[in-house]
Amino acid sequence: MGDIDRAWRIWSGGEIELRCWDGDYVVYNPLTGSTHVLDIVAGEVLNAIRAGRGQRSELCRCVADFLEVPNDAAVEDNVRKILAQLDELGLIEPADGC
Repeated sequence: MGDIDRAWRIWSGGEIELRCWDGDYVVYNPLTGSTHVLDIVAGEVLNAIRAGRGQRSELCRCVADFLEVPNDAAVEDNVRKILAQLDELGLIEPADGC
């Protein structure tokens, strides 16, 4: 399974502000002072992480259920890309601190 079950959490510096408007999510990162617009799937992933469901395998299931598609390699690839984007924006970090 590799690192499919790596857990993610909201960055340890504090809380982020997240709002959904017209199918997009707007998130404010107080650490950087930046505001980001996320598509609805990335926003759903971030919401799941905020709710404590940060295991990558669980995030794949959440996305598949949300999109009403099979939980397959395409979903896993999409979730991997979303996690990399959220990590690059400084919104999440590995829960194990590595």
